[in-house]
Amino acid sequence: MLMNLVTFVLLFNGCAANKMADALIKKSCKDARKFTGLVSQWPNFEKVCVASFKENPESQKARNIDDLIMVGANNAISYLTNVKRIVEKIIKERKYKSSLSKKSLEDCLKLYSKSSHFLISGLNYLKQGNFDEAKYAFKDAQEAPIFCELKFNGDNQQISPVKKENNLLLIMISIPGLFIMKVDFDSPGTINK
Repeated sequence: MLMNLVTFVLLFNGCAANKMADALIKKSCKDARKFTGLVSQWPNFEKVCVASFKENPESQKARNIDDLIMVGANNAISYLTNVKRIVEKIIKERKYKSSLSKKSLEDCLKLYSKSSHFLISGLNYLKQGNFDEAKYAFKDAQEAPIFCELKFNGDNQQISPVKKENNLLLIMISIPGLFIMKVDFDSPGTINK
């Protein structure tokens, strides 16, 4: 009987914690949308944001937005690594349309490496409690998917084989920075305290 009671209490606490984390994720993703000027370009921001957290079991341990910022930063690093692997595979398997596309993809890899450095720096700043520097690092990391796509636009008539991935990467990288902006807006002057 006692064992059944203990099991019930543990399961109940786990379910309550998951519901709390889910509510925090949904509210934070909804609120963060207000802090991007790209709302019209990202009509699915909230959906992508929620899904990215739900896919990571670590988000279920989140008890506050600071925890979600850490998970979001790790999600961005993970997704960037995946996009980088996709581009490396395209180059290795020669699945590009022209030598100009190959050159653009190689340039994208360089941009992704810089972005990775910024994301890791941002994560380290978060661990130190330096949210302002983390926010700037995340903003700098956004350049990779933006400038990668620009390599394929314009007069060169090239089509990006990773357009969808870069658009999603931009959202993923933006999430932790937008969450920091939300916290700073909700509680001005307390983010680094």
